[in-house]
Amino acid sequence: MKQKVKDLLHILVIYSIALMAAIITLKYTPIANILLKTALADFIAMVIVFIFSAKYKNSSVYDPYWSAAPIFIVIYWLFNSAQTDFYYKILWVVVLIWGTRLTWNWILRWDGFEDEDWRYVNIKKRTGRYYWLVDFFGIHLLPTAIVFAGLVPLFYALNSTAASPTSWFTVSTVFFTMAAIYLEKTADDTLRLHLKSGHRSNERLQKGVWGLIKYPNYAGEVLFWWGLYFMSVVVDFSIWWTIFGPLSVTLLFVFVSIPMMKKRLANKTY
Repeated sequence: MKQKVKDLLHILVIYSIALMAAIITLKYTPIANILLKTALADFIAMVIVFIFSAKYKNSSVYDPYWSAAPIFIVIYWLFNSAQTDFYYKILWVVVLIWGTRLTWNWILRWDGFEDEDWRYVNIKKRTGRYYWLVDFFGIHLLPTAIVFAGLVPLFYALNSTAASPTSWFTVSTVFFTMAAIYLEKTADDTLRLHLKSGHRSNERLQKGVWGLIKYPNYAGEVLFWWGLYFMSVVVDFSIWWTIFGPLSVTLLFVFVSIPMMKKRLANKTY
């Protein structure tokens, strides 16, 4: 346990360095377009995390980036927008709740630098000395780009000149997104207890929501990104074209995450 705390402190230092690099980029880069400037800062921070992933030979160093980076990206956009309505603060609060919970779940499950996600371990075995290329482009850069794409609808909502949304549909999009977060939380909690009780990681879980939905943790995550999209579109329907954001996240899970999990469960037990 002491080693895990020590390793988590190292993670905190790594992410603090990445955050400072992003802040410096935002402050001194001569790019007027906020969206492009944020994308560059996001990339720089990701590269910092990648360097430490390579140093520790553990790609799981990157795992919390998926949920931590959006919290800071959206609040930066919020402070640089002209929106003052309370609804726009709700957008960030929802991202904060999602990001904090998902990061906390990672903290509870990660056992330190000796613990690396099984997917990365398998990829490392298959790619050998070329793993660093897959690590950079596939494990670090691609998810970073997809998450950023998923946040793009919020950027345009925060910079829209349309009137503030007040319809019942607006409220329903907030509830939809929070329900997605709750679904993912319930699935993650159930899975974590399942593993702690001594079950193998490739043993099929069929309790609670896992008995009702296949991969409820993935379902909750995908639905969350669609929820953010709906929360943004109700502000200004003209930004409907940003649908590529949640669609990108969906395709990642449908064509990468779920097939990998199915393969892992090929020799499942009941």
